[in-house]
Amino acid sequence: MDRRSLYNQFLQQFPIESLGNMTLEEYSNLNKDNSFCYWLESKTYDLGSIWGGSAYKFGIFKFDKTPKQDNPKYSHDENYSWSSRLGNTSEEAFNNIRNAIIRIANHARNAEWDEIEKINDLWPVTTWKIAFLYSNEQLLPIYDKDSWLVPIANHFGLSDAKKHSRAELYNFLLEKKGKKDLYVFYDELLAIMEVEKTKAKTKIWLFAPGENACMWDECKESQTMRIGWDPIGDISEFKNREDLTKALQTIYNKDDASFKNDSLALWQFVHEVHEGDIVYAKKGINKIIGRGVVEGDYYYDETLSTYRHIRKVKWTHSGEWDYSIHKLVLKTLTDISKYPEFVKNLNDIVVEGENIIKETQPIKTKQYWWLVASPNVWKFSDINVGDIMEYTLLNENGNKRRVYQNFLDAKAGDMVIGYASTPTLQVVALGQIAKDTDEKHLYFRKTEQLLNPIDYSIIKGYEELQEMECMAGGGRGTLFKVTEDEYQVLMEIIRKENPIFDTNTIETYTDSKFLSEVYMSSSELQRLKSLLKNKKNIILQGAPGVGKTFTAKRLAYALMGVKDKQRVEMIQFHQNYSYEDFILGYKPNANGGFELKHGVFYKFCKKALNTPDKDFFFIIDEINRGNLSKIFGELLMLIENNYRGKEIKLAYTDELFTVPENLYIIGMMNTADRSLAMIDYALRRRFSFFEMNPGFLTDGFKKYMDTLSNERFNKIISGILEINEFICKDDSLGNGFCIGHSYFCNQKEFNLEWLENVIEYDIAPMLKEYWFDDVQKYESQMTLLRNILNDNR
Repeated sequence: MDRRSLYNQFLQQFPIESLGNMTLEEYSNLNKDNSFCYWLESKTYDLGSIWGGSAYKFGIFKFDKTPKQDNPKYSHDENYSWSSRLGNTSEEAFNNIRNAIIRIANHARNAEWDEIEKINDLWPVTTWKIAFLYSNEQLLPIYDKDSWLVPIANHFGLSDAKKHSRAELYNFLLEKKGKKDLYVFYDELLAIMEVEKTKAKTKIWLFAPGENACMWDECKESQTMRIGWDPIGDISEFKNREDLTKALQTIYNKDDASFKNDSLALWQFVHEVHEGDIVYAKKGINKIIGRGVVEGDYYYDETLSTYRHIRKVKWTHSGEWDYSIHKLVLKTLTDISKYPEFVKNLNDIVVEGENIIKETQPIKTKQYWWLVASPNVWKFSDINVGDIMEYTLLNENGNKRRVYQNFLDAKAGDMVIGYASTPTLQVVALGQIAKDTDEKHLYFRKTEQLLNPIDYSIIKGYEELQEMECMAGGGRGTLFKVTEDEYQVLMEIIRKENPIFDTNTIETYTDSKFLSEVYMSSSELQRLKSLLKNKKNIILQGAPGVGKTFTAKRLAYALMGVKDKQRVEMIQFHQNYSYEDFILGYKPNANGGFELKHGVFYKFCKKALNTPDKDFFFIIDEINRGNLSKIFGELLMLIENNYRGKEIKLAYTDELFTVPENLYIIGMMNTADRSLAMIDYALRRRFSFFEMNPGFLTDGFKKYMDTLSNERFNKIISGILEINEFICKDDSLGNGFCIGHSYFCNQKEFNLEWLENVIEYDIAPMLKEYWFDDVQKYESQMTLLRNILNDNR
């Protein structure tokens, strides 16, 4: 069928006059032959493609596989899924969509392209295809701005085409069409795009399949590349990268964050990766684990539990290749096409199987420096990890700094030991020379703030360091040379107190692993993850034995995607716990005096600041046992999600301190402990509270019961469920006093003695305390359990 006949056939099927009476079933159904959406995407494919992406481009759709319920951007009922912004119910959403379609059609009939541009209910490609179909063939059947309209407009000589609106681009191209038949001109445009595609160079991408390559096996198996940022939803919905950035700021509650790398990776994944591009998969900073060729467009799969942004890739090579020429970038997706030597090296290693051991450029001799900061003037702690500081070559009097030649000799890549002079007298940071010194400045990048600074007195005690340049002349000066041998000794001292742990051996940790260990439903896990990512502070509350402590650590692992214990710190509050233990304070020393010591939370915040691209988790057991206002002090404000990254002066030192954005706090609270006061209201509003319930009815616990395969154990669990129901109905108790499942876990095979001990020495004392003033209730419930234990003995 020719295009004009197809165009008229669509209008016969869906005349503009009938749009107001169109039903939701007519708009989207599963028959795939007569719905409005099916016609838009499939039957009128020859009138311009809007193929690919997700079904949310239609605003609402009927599904055959129930989507996940973990993204507030989307809503679902038993038949339909829709963008939440369109309405609370499927009918309300469809009414808004239908009204939008009617407006689009009427404006299109009158060639009012500017008015159509203002309509945002549907995706742009869907909006403009509808516009074309009701335009009386006054519009062009091309709908993707970045991939089609802009390149074609560039071809016809429109400068800065990308800055023009769609309406402006359409008007420009329609002028170029002149009196030509629409479909003849369309064929010319298709031919132009074919030529443009052949001119386009194949791009080469470096891709990280999840943290520590945790998604690599799934990518290989499904022949895809997948990236995260699931809460953002389908990226195809966004008109431009700026809108995408704003959405990231909103979803992750980081209005001040730039999300420069994240938004770039997401935008490139959808709009700049193309079929035929080559992808190298990496693990960490020095391993290549695969090579593939892109075979499909981007799409968003909401049915997946995580990493829902997808492209089809044919993985041609899989293995492990060490890449030691230089460190691989940490970003999720990087266009490396502009680095031909890098691309050649990767091809030689992976495809040709060559073992490259030399750089293509002569290796510069690395130098080592001792950089001094006077705390009265500036501090290393004032610089964020990764930031570059410009250090003037002249002092405040305009004179050259001491050992001036050292400043001139410093080159990009040189290693730096950061030393804080009087009164601190400690090595406090590590860094690098960021770029070669120019005539005005030395450029220093901080790479690490030492969690445990090294006293100068310790360094002076090493015989190998007695000849260091910084020790000559009383150490007056700013930048001193350090020999390679001296640097190695210094680093041994530093790493003894500030070790670096090997992350290559860390095992991955998936949602599936979490659900196999923690007896919780998948929807509860997704809700819990969403709460913590958005609020940054959460308290797991519940009765004894529901697994709060066990869950907290595994929640951290699930959010990290790996079981990295170095990024998790756990403490327990008690009545004597203080600000001095938590943040900093004066403690007695061996000399009978006092010295200022940093607390566990202070150190952990600094640890998180050292690695801003990774998440860290601080877990507080029995959080309501401490005097929270006293413990947190002035940090009560800084832990709030909206104040993360903001600075405040600490009480003891006037040091500007911040709680980093990549640090999350998980507290645990026992709701059955009547001896504890309610949590401070000022702190309560800074936390989300997640109620943990006994998991006896979860799929995970049922599987555990199947492994024990014992009728008596099953009856005991049924008895516990009866008791919990009884507890819930007791006015003096309630849900927060139910018996948790963890009392009955961690057995590989059934053992009657173990079960009897649990009932008599764990459950019985707890119930006795619950009903200390009603012995009859206690006895009746215990009799139930004891009868089961003694049955058929």
